[in-house]
Amino acid sequence: MKLLKEIHYIIILLSICAGLLLFLLGIKIISTSFEKIVSKKLKIKLYKLTNNKILGVLLGVIITGLLQSSSATTLLVISLVHSNLISIYNAVPIIMGANIGTTITSQIVAIDIKKYAVYLLLAGITTMPLLKKDSTKIISKLLIGISLIFLGIDIISNSIALTNSTKKLSLLIQNIGANDILGIFSGFLITTIIHSSSTGIAILQIMASSHIISVRTSIPIILGQNIGTCIDALIGSLVTNRAGKQAAFVHIIFNISGVIIFYYFINYLYNFVSLISPDNPSRQIANAHTLFNIITTLLLLPFSSTLVNISKKLIKE
Repeated sequence: MKLLKEIHYIIILLSICAGLLLFLLGIKIISTSFEKIVSKKLKIKLYKLTNNKILGVLLGVIITGLLQSSSATTLLVISLVHSNLISIYNAVPIIMGANIGTTITSQIVAIDIKKYAVYLLLAGITTMPLLKKDSTKIISKLLIGISLIFLGIDIISNSIALTNSTKKLSLLIQNIGANDILGIFSGFLITTIIHSSSTGIAILQIMASSHIISVRTSIPIILGQNIGTCIDALIGSLVTNRAGKQAAFVHIIFNISGVIIFYYFINYLYNFVSLISPDNPSRQIANAHTLFNIITTLLLLPFSSTLVNISKKLIKE
């Protein structure tokens, strides 16, 4: 009996891992589909970028929406600052926009199209040989990528539902989430380990939809994940010059500042997302993530030069 129970949990664990792999593969297919097109044109766009902060934010949103990785966008911007192709002052709005762009994944995850995922996958596979140009093949790859994301989510959801320990897991997470500081630290730690805030937030969405975790408990974890996503850029900046490191530190200062601001308004954020999406926990989490990044950008964009100056004081010659 004990052996059967152990086998049961091993199968569930393997199923969850398989679901995560499909989810990550879907994101990877989408990002690589756009990567070549973006990489050819991005440097030209960034090089021509003026002091228009709004344009910088929009560019960050678009690039990250296509690449499906704020870390990739931020690292690219840091490398361009390092190469003196753009100034650190012009880089900051793009980094802020990258934070908004990364929320697109959670909004996609909140769409309930899991039952159509197989059809999207078949459509992507069957249209691939018919499309000759690389630019049109992106359509097929996009369909395949989106379908794998939702198939992965479906597998994870079903696997979690099969376990008999959901009550224990729920109690553990609720205890962590009861302390907002501990929740923020947990979110930071999770994203630092898995190197993807999008994946971490998708897991929260699945767990909230399965009633393992409450949306209120999820919000501090989301805040922590937004700090954790800075680690990749920070590590990448270690091989750059002083300007590159300063750009990475602006990213950290920006996200930590946002978390400090929102820490005092967690309940207000929860009440608002519950009001606009009362019956959809997954959408509530996606909206909390999106609102955090949009509002933080709106509040701190006028002070982008101040963030740079603070970074310059922290990272000197």
